[in-house]
Amino acid sequence: MRKVAILTISSCLVIFLLCSYQCEGGRNPSSRVSPVSPSSVSRLAAPVSSQGDPPPVNFTIAFIADQGLGPNSEAVLNLIKTEGAGAVLHQGDFDYVDNPAAWDGQINSILGPDFPYFASVGNHDAARFYGPGGYQEFLAARMNRLGIPWDGDLGVQSSLHYGGIFIVQTAPGIFGTNHNLYIREQLAADNSIWRISSWHKNMLLMQVGEKVDETGWGVYEESRAGGAIIATGHEHSYSRTHLLSNVESQTVASTDNTLVLSSDDPSTLPDEGRSFAFVSGLGGFSVRTQQLSGDWWASIYTYDQGANYGVLFGVFNYQGNPRLAYFYFKDIDGNVPDTFFVQSSVGGDGGRSNQPPGVVAGPDQVVTLSAVASLDGTTTDDGIPDPPGAVTTTWSLVSGPGTVTFAVPNAVDTTASFPVAGTYVLRLTADDGEFVSSDEMTVTVNDVGGSGGSGDSAGSGGGGCSVVAYHSSEDRSSGTLILLLIPVITLGLRGKFQ
Repeated sequence: MRKVAILTISSCLVIFLLCSYQCEGGRNPSSRVSPVSPSSVSRLAAPVSSQGDPPPVNFTIAFIADQGLGPNSEAVLNLIKTEGAGAVLHQGDFDYVDNPAAWDGQINSILGPDFPYFASVGNHDAARFYGPGGYQEFLAARMNRLGIPWDGDLGVQSSLHYGGIFIVQTAPGIFGTNHNLYIREQLAADNSIWRISSWHKNMLLMQVGEKVDETGWGVYEESRAGGAIIATGHEHSYSRTHLLSNVESQTVASTDNTLVLSSDDPSTLPDEGRSFAFVSGLGGFSVRTQQLSGDWWASIYTYDQGANYGVLFGVFNYQGNPRLAYFYFKDIDGNVPDTFFVQSSVGGDGGRSNQPPGVVAGPDQVVTLSAVASLDGTTTDDGIPDPPGAVTTTWSLVSGPGTVTFAVPNAVDTTASFPVAGTYVLRLTADDGEFVSSDEMTVTVNDVGGSGGSGDSAGSGGGGCSVVAYHSSEDRSSGTLILLLIPVITLGLRGKFQ
């Protein structure tokens, strides 16, 4: 008996090609600002600011409350660090065990002892807030290390400027009185573009859980009239209102996803003040169920919606527009249940100088050749100049292997179809009559049942080579391209037995 085995190996040469190349005028992926997660933007060292100063570009504040000690609260702090926040604004209830040193140590271990961390007192902090070794002493020590001055009783009835943002902290229902008058006076005397009014407790209809009326409507109404964002905690969930023209009566001024802040002009009869309120109470201690609802709520995220611990991030001076901010709530699992824009017409020159329109082209997409891409862009504008008082928008092709057909090229939300497979870069442009802004996104079009672009792939019947390209860029002018031709080994085994 004779046994014969024939082994056939077919392979292609492995070639490593390393070359530097010039890419001036090409698209720089790092120049885009993501509308979902600006974590690619490194934390900016925001200077101590004076009233009227704009924030640094893409300056991010993390809003939390109701924190605790342990893995959940540490996960939230790590999320803040990962997202590149430049400061934390904590609306009360720190560690729940009256241990100021442990609470401060938890912050330092993740964010560092010199990270800007501002906090208003919560009801669970009251017993150890004042006095030697109290929460206020640790907060003041951090402010002094950073050289940040403040006015008043820190965390109880105080105000400060940081990163071009004016922050007013009060403690209605916990310490002190006349907080509404303090808010009115502070906001009236300040000329900052961005104002935040921060405290811990709520009124019943300004949360969706089991809390009762504890603050009075005055603090809400004075904050709204002054064009300040209203930041609270106390209820362990996340909720945000629409833009309101009256908080006490829950009067909705607009349901648009771009909320335009304005302050009241005391010399006129109408009340022009417009703002919104939120509860960001998922700092790590617990997650509660929803008990209430109302048509003034724009977003609700509780145990009933599958909520996990997380943070509301506000990105100010978004994409270089000092009067535009982008907000998103993100939990520690990476879920983003709420995104919205805020535009300020408050402070400075009253917001009447024209600012470039804000543009977000939307997320990158992958589609098959037979399908269309649904484009979901966003633009914001201040209505200046008037005329025209509005922006015109246009979708266009930046690069790609074929001509793109846009269903409605001048619509922010439209569809695009593609003639051949490949990678297409699309641009959304907004023009307000004076300034033009744009943003880009990528659509990868795959062949039906295959990958995008042309080129042979290795089949099952013989040897072939697949190409993998790696591209990294440190700046706009040069990069490194590595082409790795990977051998495909075809092994055939034939046997004949006699």
